[in-house]
Amino acid sequence: MDIRSRGAADEAAWLAARWANGRLSRREVIGKMILLGLSVPAAIQILEACGGESPAPAASGGGQNFKGQTLVVTSYGGTWQQFMESDHIPDFEDKTGAKVELAIGLAKDWFAKMRAAGVNSPPYDVVVMNETYIAQLRQEGFFVNLPKDKIPSLATVVPALRMPNDNGVLGLVGPFGIGYRTDKISEKPTSFLDLAKYGAKSAIFTIGNSGEPQHVMLMAKILTGDPKNWQAGMDWITKNLCSTKQVDFSGTMQTMLEQGEVYAGFIDSPDWALLKNKGLPMGFVKPREGWGGMFEQDMNVTKGSKVKELGFAFIDYWLSEPVQRRWAEKFWWTPANKNVKISGHLADLVPVTQDTLGQIPKWDYLWLNTSGARDQMVQVWNQKMTGHC
Repeated sequence: MDIRSRGAADEAAWLAARWANGRLSRREVIGKMILLGLSVPAAIQILEACGGESPAPAASGGGQNFKGQTLVVTSYGGTWQQFMESDHIPDFEDKTGAKVELAIGLAKDWFAKMRAAGVNSPPYDVVVMNETYIAQLRQEGFFVNLPKDKIPSLATVVPALRMPNDNGVLGLVGPFGIGYRTDKISEKPTSFLDLAKYGAKSAIFTIGNSGEPQHVMLMAKILTGDPKNWQAGMDWITKNLCSTKQVDFSGTMQTMLEQGEVYAGFIDSPDWALLKNKGLPMGFVKPREGWGGMFEQDMNVTKGSKVKELGFAFIDYWLSEPVQRRWAEKFWWTPANKNVKISGHLADLVPVTQDTLGQIPKWDYLWLNTSGARDQMVQVWNQKMTGHC
C-alpha cells in the first residue's frame, strides 16, 4: 500500500473513520482516497482493515470528554457554514462528545454584539473573524491568551501568525489581489488602479466589510506612500470607482463574477480559487504594487466563556495538520500549520505559501479602530458612495 506522506495517511484514516460511522459512503471514501494518490485496491484495503470500527483519528482536539458542554462559535454563512456543518464540526463532536453551535453572521455584527455584551458576558465562546475588528477587541481585553499546553498545535503554526503572548492566532490567510474573467478582459490588469477601467463591470466591498478599509488604506499607500492618509485613498475611490458594484459579502462577488455581472474585482485569493476550481475562465494577479492586504481568520477564546477548555480544544483541532489541509484543499486558504505542504494542484490555487506570508502588508488596525478613521471612512462613504453614484 503506497501512501506518499504522513499527511495523506492521516487523511486516509480520517476518511475511513467517516465511512465507519456512516457519515460518508464507501464510494465517496474510495473516490477521495484516489485523489490522495491511493490506488483502488489500496483504498479498499484500508476500509477492510477498518472493519466497521473507527480508527484512532490523527487530528488533534480529542482525548478529552466534554460531553454535555456546548461551544458557540462565530461562522460565516454560505459554503463556509456548509463545510463547518458537514466536515468540521461532526468530526470534532465525535472526538470530544461536545456540541457546537454556529453563530452565523459577519465580523461587523459579531464585533458590535461583543462590545454591547461586555467582557464578562460574551455571546460567543470562540470568535473567528478578521483582524480588522479583532484588534480592538483584543486591546479591550475580550480574549484570553492561548495556553501552549492546551493547544499543542500552536507549535506547528508559522511564528508570524501567532499574536503577541498568543492572544489569538491567525489560522487561515488569503491575500487580496485582482480577480478577473479572462474571457471578458483580454488585457491582464497590472495595477490596482486598473479597476477604474471596468466601471460598472468591476466590484469592490462596501465600507462595512473589513476588506474595504484595507482597500482605502492600500490606495492611500499607493498614491501618497502613507496608508494612514486615508482621505487620499477615499478620494480616489469615490472619484474613480463610484459606478462599481458594491458587495457586503465576498460570496456575492463570487456570484457576480460567475454570472458575468462583473468582470473584475478586488478579491481575496480563496474566493478566486473557488471559481477557478469550478472551471470558470478566471485569472488572478498580484498587481505591481504588491498584495492589497488579506482576509485572515483570527481565532480566539473569549475571557468570559464558561467552556474555555473546550474552546482551546476546538482551536487545537482547527490548527492540526489534517484539518488545516482539508481547509486548504477545500477553500484554498494558506494554512497556518507549517507542516501542510503547498504543492501540485494546491500550489496553482494558493499563491502565498507559509514561506511568503511576509509579502502581505499588515495594516495598523488598532489605529484604524481607535483613531476615528474607520468611523470617518463610513461617514464619507455614505455621503459619496451609497446611493449617490
